[in-house]
Amino acid sequence: MKKSLVALAALAVVGVASAQSSVQIFGIVNASYAHTSDDGISHDGITNSGLNSSRLGFKGTEDLGGGLKAGFHLEGDLMNDVGAGRSAGGGLNFARTSYVTLSDGFGEVRVGRAHSTTFWNTTIYDPFGTNGIGSSNAIGMIGNVCAIRCDNSVSYLMAAGPVSVHAMYAFGEKASNVDDNTGDYSGIRVAYAAGPLDIAGAFGTAKGTVGAADVRTVNFGVSYDLGMVKPMFQIGSDKNDAKKVSNWLLGVTVPVGQGEVRAAYSRYDTKGAGVDTVDWNKFAVGYGYNLSKRTQVYGTLAKVSNKAGSAMNVSNRGLDGSASLGGSSSGYEFGIRHSF
Repeated sequence: MKKSLVALAALAVVGVASAQSSVQIFGIVNASYAHTSDDGISHDGITNSGLNSSRLGFKGTEDLGGGLKAGFHLEGDLMNDVGAGRSAGGGLNFARTSYVTLSDGFGEVRVGRAHSTTFWNTTIYDPFGTNGIGSSNAIGMIGNVCAIRCDNSVSYLMAAGPVSVHAMYAFGEKASNVDDNTGDYSGIRVAYAAGPLDIAGAFGTAKGTVGAADVRTVNFGVSYDLGMVKPMFQIGSDKNDAKKVSNWLLGVTVPVGQGEVRAAYSRYDTKGAGVDTVDWNKFAVGYGYNLSKRTQVYGTLAKVSNKAGSAMNVSNRGLDGSASLGGSSSGYEFGIRHSF
């Protein structure tokens, strides 16, 4: 009798396990030595996320039959240089992404915290992505709650051949009798990728608080892989009723041996009452060498030149300088990234 019960219990466990796909644990651990200098004042030390953001995540799917699948994605930021997460008190949360999904042949619906539609072009068409001292600073040029990710969002993603669409709406979750729609966001991104060509455009609107204007973001990016060199270009703007910040970036990656050379030049222009001199330029160059498919060593140099009303500085997590108005800022970093 006992043997029969044990056998039935084992079969029950196998039945539950076979109904679900295996859960994956994944992550990136990235550490670097970085040095920044602003008007003769320098900072140096060990930091993280110089090439890709350090992270720890869990994801999985379940096949529901008939082509329908359910899944989840939980991902948190790591500060491995100090052995902590990025939440208050150094704990680990899942603020990078935290959503549940339902997908079939018609597309995928995501519900939770996820990247906004207007974020992707700023990182895909930048040789340095959105990390480290080489990053173009094109994210959230006018601050809004969904510059990178949106809380309380519903997304729909669809791919049909070379064309893909990403639409999103995020809820501010304010009471109907409160004149404050902070957090409401709506956006869409349409992309085309076939052969060497990759091109995309995106638009989004983030609602402001009481007395603050909405932020409207539009950006466009394109890259073309020629084999021996991959040029890329992005252009975009953030705008509210008071000012507009525009940027463009021209970048390139060049395969060299087991690695690649990266270079980018970007320009930022601010328009509005009393802010016409808040402009800056940035140049960055670097090289990454792949020790394996999962491990890369890298180095990056960057410099920012400010106009009279700007004080933008070269920085990385934990090493933020303080450039003076009209001054310059420079820096370099050397690091290693390992993914699992």
